[in-house]
Amino acid sequence: MMTLSDFQALFRVTPYPYLVMTPDLTIVGASGAYLRSVQRTEEDIVGRNVFEAFPAEESNAEATNITEVKASMLRALAKGQPDTSAFVRYAVEVNTPEGKKYEERYWSTVHTPVLGEDGQPVLLFQNAVDVTELYRYDQQSEVATLQLTPPSDSHAENFNRAQMHEALSRILNNEREHLRSLFNQAPGFVAVLMGPKHVFEMVNEAYYQLVGHRELIGKAVWEALPEVAGQGYEEFLDQVYRTGEAWTTRAMPISVQRERNGPISQRYIDLVYEPYKDQYGTTIGIFAQGYDVTDAVEAQAAKRESDERLRDGMDAARMAVWDWDFASGELAYSDNIGLVLGFTPGGMNVVGAHIHPDDRETIDRAHEEAIAGAGSYQEVLRFIRPDNGRQVWLDSRGKVRFDDEGRAVSMRGVTVDVTERYQAEFELRESNRKKDEFLAMLAHELRNPLAPISTAAEMLRLANATDPRTRKASEVISHQVKHMTALVDDLLDVSRVTRGLVELERELVDIKAAVANAVEQARPLIEARRHALTVRTDASQATVLGDRTRLVQVIANLLNNAAKYTPQGGEITLAVHAQADQGWVDIGVIDNGIGIDARLLPHIFDLFTQAERTPDRAQGGLGIGLALVRTMVALHGGVVTAASDGPGAGSTFTIRLPAVTQGVKDQLEGAAREGALAGPAPLQIMIVDDNVDAAESLAVLLEAQGHRVQVEAHPVQALAAARQDPPEVFILDIGLPEMDGYELARRLRADPATGSALFIALTGYGQAHDRILSKSSGFEHHFVKPMDTDRLGQVLSTVRGARPA
Repeated sequence: MMTLSDFQALFRVTPYPYLVMTPDLTIVGASGAYLRSVQRTEEDIVGRNVFEAFPAEESNAEATNITEVKASMLRALAKGQPDTSAFVRYAVEVNTPEGKKYEERYWSTVHTPVLGEDGQPVLLFQNAVDVTELYRYDQQSEVATLQLTPPSDSHAENFNRAQMHEALSRILNNEREHLRSLFNQAPGFVAVLMGPKHVFEMVNEAYYQLVGHRELIGKAVWEALPEVAGQGYEEFLDQVYRTGEAWTTRAMPISVQRERNGPISQRYIDLVYEPYKDQYGTTIGIFAQGYDVTDAVEAQAAKRESDERLRDGMDAARMAVWDWDFASGELAYSDNIGLVLGFTPGGMNVVGAHIHPDDRETIDRAHEEAIAGAGSYQEVLRFIRPDNGRQVWLDSRGKVRFDDEGRAVSMRGVTVDVTERYQAEFELRESNRKKDEFLAMLAHELRNPLAPISTAAEMLRLANATDPRTRKASEVISHQVKHMTALVDDLLDVSRVTRGLVELERELVDIKAAVANAVEQARPLIEARRHALTVRTDASQATVLGDRTRLVQVIANLLNNAAKYTPQGGEITLAVHAQADQGWVDIGVIDNGIGIDARLLPHIFDLFTQAERTPDRAQGGLGIGLALVRTMVALHGGVVTAASDGPGAGSTFTIRLPAVTQGVKDQLEGAAREGALAGPAPLQIMIVDDNVDAAESLAVLLEAQGHRVQVEAHPVQALAAARQDPPEVFILDIGLPEMDGYELARRLRADPATGSALFIALTGYGQAHDRILSKSSGFEHHFVKPMDTDRLGQVLSTVRGARPA
């Protein structure tokens, strides 16, 4: 049996670095490997709080990420399980011939709690692997990236190859678990089937909810789901695996036995089978994804049945007919009123007493307008049943009867209980909202793991350059990451569209110039597939008022779509025709590709809709490109249409945008020139940026334009100064000490003295999610460093109510 001395001796000589702390983060021990990696002795650190023993560098606090390390420790202690941080930036104080200084270090850490008999943590172990040799840090961009060169023999003492593989494995495993968690949280069901027998490799929780919790992983689909065999799904699985072309269905019935020895229940599903291919374009599996739409199908069926009953006057159980005589005030009901409203028939005052308080004004106004001359009304309102207190939804419709002199004498109507239908529609809307939110979250969360996965795969390849299997695996990972990056970019865009976060920066746009830019973007794919591209533009001017970047995006999207769905060596035509006299500009993309089936044509612009793929298309998208095109064109006040004579007959997509006439163009350009000559009105501006040199240089520029500018380097000081003398414009850096620019903007917005100012974000990050975050924090404009001073001048010129300097 090992003694305590044996354990202590083993702990000292283990090649892995370990730090031991109590739950209050006081250091009680460290392995020899740990002490060597941080150049400390036990006497230096034991008995001290970990962040006192390893403090941040005062002159460069950003080099030591205490917040992330502490959060990992607290998570481990709270959940009683290990917590991993795949990559942490943490500088360490070391002794050098020139004296003490801080060295940039990067660590891959695991914090593991040791639990006592009562289940509470008694110790906390930190395993920190120094991965500094793996990373290159860019001070200007503040981004760390994996080194893409293997370590040299001269670094053998500082770089242990076993530690390198452990760190890389930790990074990959951590990101893999992160992706698996997102996979499991998807609101729709998802399964990955591998090989010609369609063996389950992965399924998420929603899939288990559809088919019941049974053993699936490692089994062929028809072995795991025998009751589904014969329902038509097997032929489509085999077809997708054989042809490499996706298959989609909507509201298809499926009978499943959700409980062992239980009854067979029928569900309805939207389903997509996507081929999963290797880097050579060979199908090796199928990605099955869809939604259980049973509730929506049943709700639609119930609505149709309710409408039919209402039309035919046959809804005896849930419909009451009433007649209200205005002279006597009497209200006569059919016998069904008790079933519908839950009480014995009585006067109108009884009914009114139980209408939901928030809907009484609505129904009263509807009655008044019908009597005043509208003649009829229809409202859906809430009613509290007096017999059980339950809220129901009623569809109430009435028609006024007038006498010969035009006076309203009575109203006859019908009241129908539509609670079931309304609840089903509400749940359907709520489900769609949750799917939109998940889509947005998924797009943002997926982007973060892609870079470390890609670079870690490349590092593994270089570290094992002579191993063909490792090199092959690295190439497969890199290829799939590139494909996934493109999909995530599309998801980011569609998530902004579905949540209404797309804003256009309107200007006069020459469509011919936009077309030229779009052609350049699409040219690599067109040339790779050896297509012949013809561009035709007429002599007349084609100008629209819109967002230049977005218009180039939609035209390039249509060109790329044509290239993807046209066999190699095909022909594509891009034609621009201005109809200024009719107020339109038409942009057409015509191809001689695979065409569009008549059944698909009405849905071609719907989200997640795709045509069948040609066999030579190894990689496909998500079916969201055309949906984005339709939305972007609509935001510009235009329409997009698709036409095709069927499979094999090619297709034509036409964008029609409102044209700007020459007269309107002259007026807009003249107004712009006058504004530029006049310059922006003097404003009181506050710049908050901890980079003092950058802030001061921008201030000098703005002061030269006549503005009064105040510069603050710290957000707390900025809050105090803004309350004393409220500025009209705030230009806030995002990366500020103690409080970031988002939080500073929220606090300033909440203060009545500064809440009405113009807020401009200034940051080094300009991706879609960064702009979304700045907008949600109260910023009207988002500028990426270095500041575009011309655009800033345009923004400042729009500020109204400016005070003289």
